[in-house]
Amino acid sequence: MEKRPRIGDRWAAWKRRLQRIRLECRECEVICERVVSPQHCLDSGCSSVYVYQDDDTKMFGCLHKVFAPDLDLAAHERSAGRRGADPYGTFKLHRAPRKQCKVSIEQGYLALALTTVCSNPTFFHYPTGPPEETMRLTTNLPPEPQP
Repeated sequence: MEKRPRIGDRWAAWKRRLQRIRLECRECEVICERVVSPQHCLDSGCSSVYVYQDDDTKMFGCLHKVFAPDLDLAAHERSAGRRGADPYGTFKLHRAPRKQCKVSIEQGYLALALTTVCSNPTFFHYPTGPPEETMRLTTNLPPEPQP
């Protein structure tokens, strides 16, 4: 007899998928990803930024790991006098953003975006609330048999 996954296991799988969908969308040929700029974190004085000394290099990162890598702070200090300079660029979100994060969406294959219809328009809403409030997933799994 084949064992069916328990409801708790299926719910955990849905929660992981829901979290991934909040960070990127691959529902059509155009790949959309939420990105964040570490430069904005430094400029805004975000309380979630930490700084540490690694040998002779100052490094910084996000306490909540919204962006994953720790970066060299010297690039920020060199670009401090230049207007509009962003030495880091944008990074793909690693975890759900905080309310103070400046999040934008980058689309791959932009030529396809002009010719296709978005199959997940709720992805373009800002994901500040809990996942259940911003997006609803449905499933076609058959109902579990009653004992």
